[in-house]
Amino acid sequence: MTSSRRLPALISGAVALSLALGGCSIGDFASDLLTSAGKDALAHAALAATVSDLESLDVVEAASYELQADTYLGDIGRLSMTVAANIDGAQLTQLADELRESFDAIEQVAVEPQASVTLAGDTAGKFDLWQLPETNEAVVENFEFWRAASAAVETELWVELLPGPGSSVGMRSIAIAPESDLDEATDHVIDNYAALQRVTLVNDDVENYWQLAGIKSLRELAPLSYVELVSDLRVILPLFSYPLDSDAVRGDSDFPEGFSVSWAPPGGEYGVSGVIVSNNEYTDEALGAAIQAAARTSEIEGVNFQFVAGDREFWMHTTTCSGSVDGTTDDELFFAQLAASGANLSSTAGPGACIP
Repeated sequence: MTSSRRLPALISGAVALSLALGGCSIGDFASDLLTSAGKDALAHAALAATVSDLESLDVVEAASYELQADTYLGDIGRLSMTVAANIDGAQLTQLADELRESFDAIEQVAVEPQASVTLAGDTAGKFDLWQLPETNEAVVENFEFWRAASAAVETELWVELLPGPGSSVGMRSIAIAPESDLDEATDHVIDNYAALQRVTLVNDDVENYWQLAGIKSLRELAPLSYVELVSDLRVILPLFSYPLDSDAVRGDSDFPEGFSVSWAPPGGEYGVSGVIVSNNEYTDEALGAAIQAAARTSEIEGVNFQFVAGDREFWMHTTTCSGSVDGTTDDELFFAQLAASGANLSSTAGPGACIP
Protein backbone atom coordinates (compact mmCIF):
# COMPACT_ATOMS: atom_id res chain seq x y z
CA MET A 1 0.00 0.00 0.00
CA THR A 2 1.49 3.37 -0.95
CA SER A 3 1.68 6.16 1.60
CA SER A 4 -1.06 8.29 -0.02
CA ARG A 5 -3.55 5.40 -0.03
CA ARG A 6 -2.54 4.36 3.48
CA LEU A 7 -2.97 7.87 4.89
CA PRO A 8 -6.73 7.81 5.73
CA ALA A 9 -6.25 4.72 7.88
CA LEU A 10 -3.25 6.30 9.58
CA ILE A 11 -5.20 9.49 10.26
CA SER A 12 -8.02 7.49 11.82
CA GLY A 13 -5.56 5.67 14.05
CA ALA A 14 -3.79 8.88 15.06
CA VAL A 15 -7.09 10.60 15.86
CA ALA A 16 -8.28 7.65 17.93
CA LEU A 17 -5.01 7.59 19.85
CA SER A 18 -5.17 11.31 20.55
CA LEU A 19 -8.79 11.04 21.73
CA ALA A 20 -7.92 8.20 24.05
CA LEU A 21 -4.97 10.04 25.52
CA GLY A 22 -6.71 13.38 25.77
CA GLY A 23 -10.14 12.27 26.93
CA CYS A 24 -11.97 14.75 24.68
CA SER A 25 -14.98 14.37 22.41
CA ILE A 26 -14.78 14.08 18.65
CA GLY A 27 -16.43 17.47 18.30
CA ASP A 28 -13.95 19.14 20.60
CA PHE A 29 -11.05 17.42 18.89
CA ALA A 30 -12.03 18.16 15.31
CA SER A 31 -11.90 21.94 15.77
CA ASP A 32 -8.26 22.05 16.76
CA LEU A 33 -6.94 18.83 15.25
CA LEU A 34 -4.16 20.51 13.24
CA THR A 35 -3.13 22.85 16.05
CA SER A 36 -2.76 20.22 18.77
CA ALA A 37 -0.74 17.16 19.60
CA GLY A 38 -2.86 15.41 17.00
CA LYS A 39 -1.04 17.27 14.26
CA ASP A 40 2.29 15.79 15.33
CA ALA A 41 0.75 12.33 15.50
CA LEU A 42 -0.56 12.69 11.96
CA ALA A 43 2.74 14.06 10.69
CA HIS A 44 4.79 11.28 12.26
CA ALA A 45 2.37 8.68 10.92
CA ALA A 46 2.56 10.07 7.38
CA LEU A 47 6.35 10.37 7.46
CA ALA A 48 6.79 6.86 8.88
CA ALA A 49 4.57 5.51 6.10
CA THR A 50 6.58 7.24 3.39
CA VAL A 51 9.83 5.88 4.84
CA SER A 52 8.36 2.38 4.81
CA ASP A 53 7.32 2.79 1.17
CA LEU A 54 10.72 4.13 0.17
CA GLU A 55 12.50 1.26 1.90
CA SER A 56 10.36 -1.18 -0.07
CA LEU A 57 12.18 -0.10 -3.25
CA ASP A 58 15.11 -2.39 -4.06
CA VAL A 59 17.34 0.56 -4.98
CA VAL A 60 16.87 2.30 -1.59
CA GLU A 61 19.39 0.95 0.89
CA ALA A 62 18.21 3.03 3.88
CA ALA A 63 15.63 5.72 4.62
CA SER A 64 14.64 7.84 7.60
CA TYR A 65 12.72 10.98 8.46
CA GLU A 66 12.92 14.00 10.74
CA LEU A 67 10.05 16.31 11.66
CA GLN A 68 11.19 19.89 12.23
CA ALA A 69 8.46 22.01 13.80
CA ASP A 70 7.97 25.78 13.67
CA THR A 71 10.75 26.65 11.24
CA TYR A 72 10.54 29.85 9.20
CA LEU A 73 9.06 27.67 6.43
CA GLY A 74 6.56 26.08 8.81
CA ASP A 75 6.71 22.44 9.83
CA ILE A 76 9.10 20.46 7.61
CA GLY A 77 9.13 16.72 7.08
CA ARG A 78 12.65 15.77 5.95
CA LEU A 79 13.08 12.45 4.18
CA SER A 80 16.63 11.11 3.93
CA MET A 81 17.58 8.12 1.83
CA THR A 82 20.66 6.34 0.59
CA VAL A 83 20.38 4.74 -2.85
CA ALA A 84 22.61 2.35 -4.73
CA ALA A 85 25.56 4.08 -6.37
CA ASN A 86 24.75 2.38 -9.68
CA ILE A 87 21.07 3.38 -9.72
CA ASP A 88 19.82 3.41 -13.32
CA GLY A 89 17.23 5.41 -15.23
CA ALA A 90 14.36 3.00 -14.68
CA GLN A 91 15.07 2.82 -10.93
CA LEU A 92 15.33 6.62 -10.76
CA THR A 93 11.93 6.92 -12.42
CA GLN A 94 10.48 4.51 -9.87
CA LEU A 95 12.06 6.51 -7.05
CA ALA A 96 10.72 9.79 -8.49
CA ASP A 97 7.22 8.30 -8.68
CA GLU A 98 7.40 7.19 -5.05
CA LEU A 99 8.70 10.59 -3.94
CA ARG A 100 5.80 12.29 -5.70
CA GLU A 101 3.30 10.17 -3.76
CA SER A 102 5.29 10.77 -0.57
CA PHE A 103 5.24 14.55 -1.02
CA ASP A 104 1.48 14.47 -1.63
CA ALA A 105 0.92 12.42 1.52
CA ILE A 106 3.08 14.70 3.68
CA GLU A 107 1.38 17.84 2.39
CA GLN A 108 -2.01 16.36 3.38
CA VAL A 109 -1.02 16.72 7.05
CA ALA A 110 0.03 20.39 6.63
CA VAL A 111 3.75 19.67 6.60
CA GLU A 112 6.25 20.90 3.98
CA PRO A 113 8.05 17.89 2.46
CA GLN A 114 11.76 17.81 1.65
CA ALA A 115 13.84 14.90 0.40
CA SER A 116 17.59 14.35 0.52
CA VAL A 117 19.21 11.61 -1.58
CA THR A 118 22.76 10.36 -1.16
CA LEU A 119 24.65 7.69 -3.06
CA ALA A 120 25.91 4.65 -1.19
CA GLY A 121 29.58 5.13 -0.34
CA ASP A 122 29.45 8.94 -0.45
CA THR A 123 30.18 10.89 2.73
CA ALA A 124 29.16 14.44 1.82
CA GLY A 125 27.41 14.81 -1.54
CA LYS A 126 23.63 15.00 -1.67
CA PHE A 127 20.72 15.77 -3.97
CA ASP A 128 18.08 17.80 -2.11
CA LEU A 129 14.53 18.32 -3.32
CA TRP A 130 12.63 21.18 -1.70
CA GLN A 131 10.31 21.12 -4.69
CA LEU A 132 9.69 18.26 -7.11
CA PRO A 133 9.91 19.04 -10.82
CA GLU A 134 6.66 18.61 -12.71
CA THR A 135 7.64 15.30 -14.31
CA ASN A 136 9.54 12.22 -13.26
CA GLU A 137 11.72 12.65 -16.34
CA ALA A 138 12.83 16.03 -14.98
CA VAL A 139 13.68 14.49 -11.61
CA VAL A 140 15.83 11.91 -13.38
CA GLU A 141 17.54 14.58 -15.53
CA ASN A 142 18.41 16.68 -12.48
CA PHE A 143 19.73 13.64 -10.61
CA GLU A 144 21.90 12.63 -13.56
CA PHE A 145 23.23 16.19 -13.81
CA TRP A 146 24.22 16.07 -10.13
CA ARG A 147 25.97 12.73 -10.63
CA ALA A 148 27.74 13.88 -13.81
CA ALA A 149 28.90 17.20 -12.31
CA SER A 150 30.27 15.45 -9.23
CA ALA A 151 32.15 12.96 -11.38
CA ALA A 152 33.56 15.75 -13.56
CA VAL A 153 35.14 17.64 -10.65
CA GLU A 154 36.09 14.47 -8.75
CA THR A 155 34.44 15.63 -5.56
CA GLU A 156 31.01 15.18 -4.02
CA LEU A 157 28.67 18.08 -4.82
CA TRP A 158 25.45 19.32 -3.25
CA VAL A 159 22.60 20.07 -5.64
CA GLU A 160 19.34 21.57 -4.36
CA LEU A 161 16.09 22.15 -6.23
CA LEU A 162 14.55 25.17 -4.51
CA PRO A 163 10.89 26.22 -4.72
CA GLY A 164 9.63 28.96 -7.02
CA PRO A 165 6.17 30.45 -7.61
CA GLY A 166 3.31 28.01 -7.08
CA SER A 167 4.48 24.42 -7.40
CA SER A 168 7.40 25.09 -9.72
CA VAL A 169 11.13 24.72 -9.13
CA GLY A 170 12.56 28.23 -8.89
CA MET A 171 16.31 27.67 -8.66
CA ARG A 172 18.94 24.95 -8.91
CA SER A 173 21.83 25.42 -6.47
CA ILE A 174 25.12 23.66 -7.22
CA ALA A 175 27.67 23.85 -4.42
CA ILE A 176 30.44 22.08 -2.58
CA ALA A 177 28.83 19.95 0.12
CA PRO A 178 29.09 21.63 3.55
CA GLU A 179 30.48 18.44 5.09
CA SER A 180 33.42 18.47 2.64
CA ASP A 181 36.81 20.00 3.32
CA LEU A 182 36.35 23.32 1.50
CA ASP A 183 39.96 23.83 0.47
CA GLU A 184 40.44 20.27 -0.75
CA ALA A 185 37.14 20.26 -2.65
CA THR A 186 37.92 23.66 -4.19
CA ASP A 187 41.28 22.30 -5.37
CA HIS A 188 39.44 19.48 -7.15
CA VAL A 189 36.94 21.84 -8.78
CA ILE A 190 39.68 24.21 -9.98
CA ASP A 191 41.79 21.34 -11.35
CA ASN A 192 38.79 19.91 -13.21
CA TYR A 193 36.99 23.10 -14.18
CA ALA A 194 37.28 22.42 -17.91
CA ALA A 195 35.57 19.06 -17.41
CA LEU A 196 32.78 20.74 -15.45
CA GLN A 197 32.23 23.20 -18.31
CA ARG A 198 31.60 20.23 -20.62
CA VAL A 199 28.89 18.69 -18.44
CA THR A 200 25.47 18.75 -20.12
CA LEU A 201 23.15 21.11 -18.25
CA VAL A 202 19.54 20.34 -17.41
CA ASN A 203 17.36 21.39 -20.32
CA ASP A 204 14.80 23.59 -18.56
CA ASP A 205 14.11 27.21 -17.59
CA VAL A 206 15.29 26.84 -13.99
CA GLU A 207 18.07 29.26 -13.05
CA ASN A 208 21.38 27.74 -11.95
CA TYR A 209 23.09 29.19 -8.89
CA TRP A 210 26.72 28.07 -8.98
CA GLN A 211 28.81 28.13 -5.77
CA LEU A 212 31.98 26.39 -6.91
CA ALA A 213 35.70 27.10 -7.20
CA GLY A 214 35.25 29.93 -4.72
CA ILE A 215 32.89 31.78 -7.10
CA LYS A 216 29.18 32.49 -6.90
CA SER A 217 27.37 33.04 -10.19
CA LEU A 218 23.83 32.94 -11.52
CA ARG A 219 22.76 31.24 -14.73
CA GLU A 220 26.22 30.46 -16.14
CA LEU A 221 29.53 29.17 -14.84
CA ALA A 222 32.09 31.94 -14.42
CA PRO A 223 34.80 32.15 -17.11
CA LEU A 224 38.21 30.58 -16.53
CA SER A 225 39.80 33.98 -15.81
CA TYR A 226 37.83 34.12 -12.55
CA VAL A 227 38.99 30.64 -11.57
CA GLU A 228 42.56 31.82 -12.11
CA LEU A 229 41.79 34.90 -9.99
CA VAL A 230 40.57 32.69 -7.13
CA SER A 231 43.70 30.55 -7.36
CA ASP A 232 45.89 33.62 -7.02
CA LEU A 233 43.85 35.19 -4.22
CA ARG A 234 44.02 31.97 -2.19
CA VAL A 235 47.77 32.50 -1.92
CA ILE A 236 47.04 35.82 -0.17
CA LEU A 237 43.86 35.10 1.80
CA PRO A 238 41.65 32.17 2.84
CA LEU A 239 38.32 31.55 1.16
CA PHE A 240 35.40 33.01 3.09
CA SER A 241 33.17 30.24 4.44
CA TYR A 242 30.20 30.72 6.76
CA PRO A 243 29.45 27.54 8.77
CA LEU A 244 25.85 26.30 8.56
CA ASP A 245 25.62 26.03 12.34
CA SER A 246 27.02 29.52 13.05
CA ASP A 247 24.96 32.48 14.23
CA ALA A 248 27.82 35.01 14.08
CA VAL A 249 27.13 38.38 12.48
CA ARG A 250 29.54 40.87 11.01
CA GLY A 251 31.37 42.59 13.87
CA ASP A 252 31.51 39.46 16.05
CA SER A 253 35.01 38.22 16.85
CA ASP A 254 34.15 34.78 15.48
CA PHE A 255 32.69 36.05 12.20
CA PRO A 256 34.59 34.29 9.37
CA GLU A 257 37.34 36.19 7.57
CA GLY A 258 38.57 35.75 4.02
CA PHE A 259 37.56 36.58 0.47
CA SER A 260 34.63 35.75 -1.76
CA VAL A 261 34.12 36.24 -5.50
CA SER A 262 30.94 36.71 -7.52
CA TRP A 263 30.60 36.78 -11.29
CA ALA A 264 27.76 38.47 -13.17
CA PRO A 265 27.08 37.62 -16.83
CA PRO A 266 27.49 40.55 -19.23
CA GLY A 267 24.52 42.83 -19.73
CA GLY A 268 23.98 44.16 -16.22
CA GLU A 269 20.88 42.08 -15.47
CA TYR A 270 22.64 40.45 -12.52
CA GLY A 271 24.64 43.47 -11.38
CA VAL A 272 28.43 43.82 -11.33
CA SER A 273 31.01 41.13 -10.65
CA GLY A 274 32.70 41.57 -7.30
CA VAL A 275 35.42 40.57 -4.88
CA ILE A 276 34.91 41.07 -1.15
CA VAL A 277 37.71 40.82 1.42
CA SER A 278 36.40 40.59 4.99
CA ASN A 279 38.34 41.21 8.21
CA ASN A 280 37.03 41.69 11.70
CA GLU A 281 39.55 44.44 12.50
CA TYR A 282 41.33 47.15 10.57
CA THR A 283 45.04 46.39 10.94
CA ASP A 284 48.15 47.07 8.88
CA GLU A 285 48.35 43.36 8.07
CA ALA A 286 44.72 43.23 6.91
CA LEU A 287 45.20 46.37 4.81
CA GLY A 288 48.35 44.96 3.20
CA ALA A 289 46.59 41.74 2.21
CA ALA A 290 43.63 43.69 0.84
CA ILE A 291 45.96 45.87 -1.26
CA GLN A 292 47.55 42.73 -2.73
CA ALA A 293 44.14 41.24 -3.47
CA ALA A 294 42.92 44.48 -5.06
CA ALA A 295 46.03 44.70 -7.23
CA ARG A 296 45.39 41.20 -8.61
CA THR A 297 41.67 41.90 -9.06
CA SER A 298 42.51 45.05 -11.02
CA GLU A 299 43.76 42.85 -13.85
CA ILE A 300 40.13 41.92 -14.65
CA GLU A 301 37.67 44.32 -16.24
CA GLY A 302 34.33 45.28 -14.75
CA VAL A 303 34.80 44.27 -11.12
CA ASN A 304 33.84 46.03 -7.88
CA PHE A 305 36.38 45.37 -5.13
CA GLN A 306 35.31 45.80 -1.50
CA PHE A 307 37.49 45.64 1.61
CA VAL A 308 35.54 45.35 4.87
CA ALA A 309 37.50 45.76 8.09
CA GLY A 310 35.55 46.07 11.32
CA ASP A 311 33.17 49.00 10.88
CA ARG A 312 35.04 50.45 7.88
CA GLU A 313 34.46 49.75 4.18
CA PHE A 314 36.59 50.59 1.16
CA TRP A 315 35.46 50.24 -2.46
CA MET A 316 37.05 50.54 -5.89
CA HIS A 317 36.05 49.62 -9.46
CA THR A 318 38.55 48.18 -11.89
CA THR A 319 37.44 49.77 -15.18
CA THR A 320 34.98 52.23 -16.72
CA CYS A 321 31.64 52.34 -14.95
CA SER A 322 28.67 52.62 -17.30
CA GLY A 323 26.37 53.62 -14.43
CA SER A 324 27.07 55.83 -11.43
CA VAL A 325 29.88 55.69 -8.89
CA ASP A 326 29.15 55.75 -5.17
CA GLY A 327 32.35 56.80 -3.41
CA THR A 328 33.59 58.00 -0.02
CA THR A 329 36.73 59.56 1.42
CA ASP A 330 37.81 56.12 2.63
CA ASP A 331 37.45 54.81 -0.93
CA GLU A 332 39.76 57.57 -2.19
CA LEU A 333 42.28 56.78 0.54
CA PHE A 334 42.29 53.07 -0.30
CA PHE A 335 42.62 53.72 -4.04
CA ALA A 336 45.56 56.07 -3.45
CA GLN A 337 47.30 53.41 -1.35
CA LEU A 338 46.63 50.84 -4.06
CA ALA A 339 48.10 53.10 -6.75
CA ALA A 340 51.14 53.80 -4.56
CA SER A 341 51.74 50.05 -4.16
CA GLY A 342 52.68 49.84 -7.84
CA ALA A 343 49.53 48.04 -8.95
CA ASN A 344 49.02 48.04 -12.71
CA LEU A 345 45.72 49.94 -12.73
CA SER A 346 43.58 50.71 -15.73
CA SER A 347 43.30 54.40 -16.57
CA THR A 348 39.55 54.03 -16.08
CA ALA A 349 39.76 52.40 -12.62
CA GLY A 350 38.78 54.51 -9.68
CA PRO A 351 37.62 54.72 -6.07
CA GLY A 352 34.06 53.85 -5.12
CA ALA A 353 31.54 51.21 -6.15
CA CYS A 354 30.11 51.08 -9.67
CA ILE A 355 26.31 51.06 -9.56
CA PRO A 356 24.90 49.84 -12.90
